[in-house]
Amino acid sequence: MTQATGEFDTTPARIVVHDPATTGALDLMGRLPREDVKERSLFSAPPEPSAFGTHHAELVAAVRAAGIEVVELRELVREARLRGQIERNPNQVYTRDAAITLPWLPGWYIGGAMRMPVRRQEVAVVTAGLRALGLRELFTAPQGCFLEGGDVIPAVIDGRRTLLVGFGPRTARRTLDLLWERLAPWALDAVIGVRLAEWRMNLDGALVPVAGDTVVADPGSIEAGFVVDPAGRRAVNVLGLLRNAGMTVVEVTKDEAMAQQACNILCLGKRRVVCYDLCERVIDALRDRDIAVRTVPGSELIKGTGGPRCMTRPVYASRPAGSGSGEGA
Repeated sequence: MTQATGEFDTTPARIVVHDPATTGALDLMGRLPREDVKERSLFSAPPEPSAFGTHHAELVAAVRAAGIEVVELRELVREARLRGQIERNPNQVYTRDAAITLPWLPGWYIGGAMRMPVRRQEVAVVTAGLRALGLRELFTAPQGCFLEGGDVIPAVIDGRRTLLVGFGPRTARRTLDLLWERLAPWALDAVIGVRLAEWRMNLDGALVPVAGDTVVADPGSIEAGFVVDPAGRRAVNVLGLLRNAGMTVVEVTKDEAMAQQACNILCLGKRRVVCYDLCERVIDALRDRDIAVRTVPGSELIKGTGGPRCMTRPVYASRPAGSGSGEGA
């Protein structure tokens, strides 16, 4: 049996992305009254569409430079209703949030359930794209069991298939029980729950393991933690647990985590990562630890309040792109 690997040490077969600058969604947002932008789009400010598109293209180029195929979401989805959602929704850039894929369960996905009403249609869109790539559904979280991909980090820690799951602001606490009930023990050995500060959006803005010996984290974003495994449930110090597993914690400040998305790092396996060019201190710290860092411009992309991890949905195994039947018009 092949040894399980986690997100930081697995190279995806392909990565699904979407650039809202190509559909006019950013132009529509730019016509909103400024005071309505955050409520109706969840962006902190309207990006300049041309610059956003250019910077997103650099993110795509960074992934391709690692030898990974990049697939555009709108090339996968055929149903007219869902294509309309893609074209109008600037938040569709965050292809990570609406579904979860696990490196040790290639060819399968878990459908999410978005807390914010303006984003709830994204689940149908992204899962349609994953099915077009040949993935099958394990299950989809019911409404009320809010589950967002930005809160779920699959990792193998001390040889155990583990989900680090943030909860509070977006993902619901009871959803962690659902994940354990549906996946353990056949596909999961432990869940590490991370209670996030109320001002924090998702876990990947607060904590991301980038290699087997390194995690980038904002300690102030973490209020408490617990582990669920076959021995039961117990409280833990999350960063202490990771340190005990041999990881060095590269700590960031709240400002670096929020204003620069210093934790929101895309892992491509083999100690290769992609991040914004905004936090030189953390970039240097990772390179000092022999992690290959490729940076992309963040000045426009960050206006969506996310980072490179948010904008990418890894697929670990599937049929070749274009071989699926899509969703049928």
